[in-house]
Amino acid sequence: MSSLGLRSSLIAFAIAISSVPSATLSQDSYPVRQIIYEYQNELREAVGEVLVEGEQGGFLILAGDGQLIPIQSREVKRVQELQGTLSVLDGAALEATLREELPEGFRFLSTEHYVICYNTSDAYAKWLSGLFERLYRSYYSFWETKQFKLQKPRFKLVAVVFATRQDYLAYAEKEVGRAAESIIGYYNQNTNRVTTFDLTGVSEFATQKTRVSTPELIASVLAQPAAERNVATIIHESFHQLAHNSGLQTRLAHNPLWVSEGLATFFESPDPSSSRGLGKIGIVNTFCLRNFRSYFPTRPKDALQKMIKDDSRFRDPASATAAYAESWAFNYFLLKTRHKEYVAYLKHLSQLPPLGTQDADVRLEDFQQFFGDDWDALDRAFIKFIGNLKL
Repeated sequence: MSSLGLRSSLIAFAIAISSVPSATLSQDSYPVRQIIYEYQNELREAVGEVLVEGEQGGFLILAGDGQLIPIQSREVKRVQELQGTLSVLDGAALEATLREELPEGFRFLSTEHYVICYNTSDAYAKWLSGLFERLYRSYYSFWETKQFKLQKPRFKLVAVVFATRQDYLAYAEKEVGRAAESIIGYYNQNTNRVTTFDLTGVSEFATQKTRVSTPELIASVLAQPAAERNVATIIHESFHQLAHNSGLQTRLAHNPLWVSEGLATFFESPDPSSSRGLGKIGIVNTFCLRNFRSYFPTRPKDALQKMIKDDSRFRDPASATAAYAESWAFNYFLLKTRHKEYVAYLKHLSQLPPLGTQDADVRLEDFQQFFGDDWDALDRAFIKFIGNLKL
């Protein structure tokens, strides 16, 4: 659930560049500009692609390290057009940028697709990087089988991993506020990074030069009572990062939460038969299934339409658990029984622009374009399918 509150706060902040963005530019023609602006009484420089230019002169900039930088019109001091294309930071340049931003003592582990920034044990960083890379391969393989050809990430995918929850909270509260206290990790659409902390509790032993192997770390993670939910949360947030870097979803677009969170809960289910925390994608999420069955006796007849029309159920703590459960169940149903229509719908949603808006009627019309308007028949098929699943 961690990306929910974060997403809404980031969009509220980013959309402030203009009350109504006047130009969302074609990806094939994003201009590259240097913008000098003042933020909190400090002059800053942003160099990158202009994704959105507000009618009052604000900008949404995509920088070379993958970060999105919202700049309000009143902050802009100078704008200069640059020639060529965006220079994407990689390797040493990316590491140097990260080193400047993060507290002292962080080390870096680079894999094929990820950069893990950590001040915990090398073993935990290695385990986590392995988990991410397995998710990466499974993610692309899954969508390939569904005939959804995704793009490869333009930027190395960054994860920031703290040794302790205390250090994590000190950092995370600056980005997500008090919500950090109730979550163990999150994906930030602005920075494009996953942030978490060492869930094993063995970091202090590692700092005492006790050698901890990767298998021992994995066993330590999976032996904890909350291990399944912990691993699931990390996979959940990493899915959001992949979705927003592969063309499945556009960052800061008005992506329906039932889609975003339903897909994340679909991918998050750890496979009990896998000793490495991630096995086959698409197994039943027993946590969500139990919650859905608990909620079902009080489920209103128009639950599907309400979920598809707006995100209010996800934002209300009283209904959020049921909303996540139902979004998982409905995504599971669509991917297992109507994946061609659902993939076509997802491709349609992938074209949503950053900072755009969609009212309830448009969201409903978009869905009906691919699945029709016989809501009673759809709901009956959905409930029957989920009712036959076994825990």
